[in-house]
Amino acid sequence: MVRSRKRSEVIIQAQRRLAGMKSINEQLDFGNGCSTATIEAKLDETRSKLELYNKILAQASAAINDFERSEKELAGLSQKVLLGAAMQFDKESDEYEMVGGVRPSDRKRSKRPSATTAMA
Repeated sequence: MVRSRKRSEVIIQAQRRLAGMKSINEQLDFGNGCSTATIEAKLDETRSKLELYNKILAQASAAINDFERSEKELAGLSQKVLLGAAMQFDKESDEYEMVGGVRPSDRKRSKRPSATTAMA
């Protein structure tokens, strides 16, 4: 289950605006923290946070793959335990039931309507 990495349209737009500001003047300052230096710093900070987020997503994806692989192995071993108990003790034994098996004699059979009752 791979999560798609995030892209940021805000970063792309800010890069374009910063490039436009720098084409006007490398030290352009509109006041209130709207200078090329502050925008460039915030852009770098946001870019690094996005990279960190995407890195964590990749690690989470690897972790879930590892978990699922381990879970399948455990399910296989669990099935082998049940089959081993059936082979060694029989499916009607108490031991088979102790490891989680259901005796065939204990299974409920579904009652299907017979052909004569269905036609009536």
